[in-house]
Amino acid sequence: MRAARDDDLLGAAKARVASWRAAFTGLVPQDFLDAMDPAAIAASWSDSIAAGRSRLYVALIGDQIAGYAGVGPERDPEAPPSTGELYALFVHPDHWGTGAGRALTDAAVTDLHDHGCTAVWLWVLEANTRARRFYARYGFTETTDRTYSSLNNLPEIRLSLARQ
Repeated sequence: MRAARDDDLLGAAKARVASWRAAFTGLVPQDFLDAMDPAAIAASWSDSIAAGRSRLYVALIGDQIAGYAGVGPERDPEAPPSTGELYALFVHPDHWGTGAGRALTDAAVTDLHDHGCTAVWLWVLEANTRARRFYARYGFTETTDRTYSSLNNLPEIRLSLARQ
């Protein structure tokens, strides 16, 4: 587990694409999944990290990037200032169940707490029962906040983790 370096971003983006294709086939438009471009994703992360808008952590299994977590300030303008956001957590499906997701969540939560956050929020697709179970086991609780994703207008649920 480490903060992502520039040379980690493409591997993390490849893990994202594989995870999305395994988890979201049938939920989001197939043409979106087919068009996911790891190089473009890595470039956008590089820009965001350089601008200080987000921080990225990667999990390694051997010399392979198994997954990543992205964090930063909560994007909801009505959120308390001490709230951080777990923007994304994806593990390559070949590494599901290995503990990589938990290690990434630990790194993300620690980062946000180190940056003064007393709460961590995230959004998850309501239909993503695997992720919802994972986050519940970690200690996140579902809130009453709901929104709809920009992909297929799918319902999303906000989860919250208070500083422990």
